[in-house]
Amino acid sequence: MKNINFKGTLIISMFLFLFAYGKIHSQDEVKFEMSAGKYLMGTEFQITAVHTSIDSGKKAMYYALKEVERIENFTSNYRDSTEISYVNRNAYRKPVKLSKELFGLIDRSIKYSKLFEGYFDISVGPLTNYWGFNSEHPIETPPESTVIKKLLGSVDYNFIKLNYEDSTISFAKEGVLIDLGGIAKGYALDRAVEELRKRGVNDFLISGGGDIYASGRKANGRKWVVGIKDPRKNDLITASFEVENTGVLTSGDYERFRIIDSVRYHHIFNPRTGFPSVTSRSATVIYGNCEKGVVLSKILFITGMRFKDIFEEIPVYQIEGSGNKVVNELMEGILKN
Repeated sequence: MKNINFKGTLIISMFLFLFAYGKIHSQDEVKFEMSAGKYLMGTEFQITAVHTSIDSGKKAMYYALKEVERIENFTSNYRDSTEISYVNRNAYRKPVKLSKELFGLIDRSIKYSKLFEGYFDISVGPLTNYWGFNSEHPIETPPESTVIKKLLGSVDYNFIKLNYEDSTISFAKEGVLIDLGGIAKGYALDRAVEELRKRGVNDFLISGGGDIYASGRKANGRKWVVGIKDPRKNDLITASFEVENTGVLTSGDYERFRIIDSVRYHHIFNPRTGFPSVTSRSATVIYGNCEKGVVLSKILFITGMRFKDIFEEIPVYQIEGSGNKVVNELMEGILKN
């Protein structure tokens, strides 16, 4: 179970290929449906927008993707030149002054960690590096429990110290590494949505890997339809529903994984055990704010309905590790199949 994949990658670097493929007439205006995309944050970001002006739509999509790229340029810990990489190299030795934006993102991340009892934790960097799923060299042999146990000694959001007076960060223990991969994409989606709307584009669908935001309606006036993949048969859709002005955020064990000795290992770790969670195959939530939504999808994936009071308030669709489907009433009310 995971999101919808939008095929037809459009790369933006020196080239920005956008095209109007839908042209819908109404009594008052002609609306064009156009698309653009770029590989960012380790995945494909795709935008489909509807607007009366092709030029205005293209420009808005360009700047929305540039905003995602800007966020990647300070949150990626796979580039030595980024702000978070500088933090990881120096915050144990001395306090590091943070930009307002990164300080806020880390501060909110710690608040999510407290709310969800540490099942969401940006200090999982040592585990991320060991498992290697976010790199070109994922683990190839069965993991060593002794190594993971040692790494867990540096995984705890309480080791991350923020100073609100001077906007600095420091690490209370050597070996602590921040990995914002569990939240930065959601934040980037929120900022891209803001950029599109600021430039007058209100009807669009933007996706980044397993996470989607749908705004307004398609060129034909209908709501956007989002499908959830079958996590073991990626060419099949296990459920679909219509959405408008909200995010659809999914965590799944089938995007980045490796099977070793018949065991599936993937990139979504339980910060308490250091191992990939086996609670779910996929977990989807519908939530208006993508930043918090991606956190919620990971919490649902790792803990199931442990935080029932929260997950009863939003539509959720979980496929457990056994393959059993858990769908709450709010989600049942909008499913098409």
